Amino acid sequence: MNKNMINQFMSLLSTLFVSITIMTLSHNAYSYDVHSLSEIRKTAQDFVLNQMQNPDEDIQAVVGKLDPRLRLHQCTVPLEAYRQNYETRQGRSTIGVRCNDNKPWSLYVPVSIFNFKMVATLKQGTIRNTILTESDIVFEKKDINRMTSGYFDDIGQLKGKILTQNLTKGAVLTQHHIKSPMAVTRGQSVTLVAKNSVIEVRMKGTAMTKGAIGERIKVKNMKSKRIVEGVIIDKDLISVNL
Repeated sequence: MNKNMINQFMSLLSTLFVSITIMTLSHNAYSYDVHSLSEIRKTAQDFVLNQMQNPDEDIQAVVGKLDPRLRLHQCTVPLEAYRQNYETRQGRSTIGVRCNDNKPWSLYVPVSIFNFKMVATLKQGTIRNTILTESDIVFEKKDINRMTSGYFDDIGQLKGKILTQNLTKGAVLTQHHIKSPMAVTRGQSVTLVAKNSVIEVRMKGTAMTKGAIGERIKVKNMKSKRIVEGVIIDKDLISVNL
């Protein structure tokens, strides 16, 4: 074998050695066990559901996707989930998941939170000034996280109330959609009641303004002829201070 052939052989051998070394290093770099991304996502989901248990609500947590290129070593202890703040009930949240073994790691997992509850909606389209009855209302399951204007979950809060605007079928009823009917009209004869822990005094009066239950109106004491303010506590009944 001449010198040129020897040099070519050595060069080929060197190239082969380098290639094998690179392959070995590459294999070693990824040979450790990688933690399952699905387990990380489930840890975040279980944490949210456990934190928000409520028998009156249907809580659902949908975990966002994680980058499939993410390679975290297999944790040798159970994963720990935690939250960054106390706003977990919002529609979107970020849950931390960490490994606390001798090679710790942590990451944040996006979670969309849906909080379903049975709320009052209109059974059919209804016009303004309609007095609501039980037959006008049907309860449907809705995500209350999206209801920034509020909702009703008790039909007793709606029966006898008056709609303030035209609403379509299926509309979720809120405080902005209703008002209480007039319990007292101007000029109406009423009973004034003033009481404390010891005595109760009742007297006749005349309403100077109109109002619904819970509202303050001006009334005239027919005995003293004084005009005072009181709160309508029932039809024809006004609570005033002693």
